[in-house]
Amino acid sequence: MKKDILSKFLGSIILFGLFTCSLNAASFSDKQIEILKMVREVALHYPNSTGETFENTAMAICLTETSAGVFKIGDIGKDPNIFNASLGIMQVRLETARFLANKLKWKKLIEMSDVKLVNKLLSDDKFNVTVAVKYVVWLNNYTKHNYFRTVSRYNGGNHNHSYYGRVMKNMNLIRRKADLG
Repeated sequence: MKKDILSKFLGSIILFGLFTCSLNAASFSDKQIEILKMVREVALHYPNSTGETFENTAMAICLTETSAGVFKIGDIGKDPNIFNASLGIMQVRLETARFLANKLKWKKLIEMSDVKLVNKLLSDDKFNVTVAVKYVVWLNNYTKHNYFRTVSRYNGGNHNHSYYGRVMKNMNLIRRKADLG
């Protein structure tokens, strides 16, 4: 019952957000800059097995997925169940968070109920980014450091050329237009 009410409520919010928000590719708002800086800082704490960090990748994924925090719920039009949606500024799916928690033996996340985990992914941006960055690092190690497959798999495909292209375009946009200090 709680899941259905939460799902319908959050679905209404995202529909409203879709009509009221847009990204101006020529500039970033102060809030978007703040989000991108936070993503960068979190990503710097999680290197892969060779010591490489993915701060630029994570920022570009954040911009690709949610326009750097403008939209926080994705895929809701396909299935109105919030537990099947992509959540938060990095668009982490509940099943992805569960998968990662089991792979990394992340006890805190394993012990959370689905409702608590969905709420945390939506309300705690730093937590959302931490899950996403750990997933990028896991993917990079899993793909034997194949960057294209790492980025492609973040969006659910082994060879997702269109998604990879959007992430690379946004990485260049961040480098050219975002003053991240």
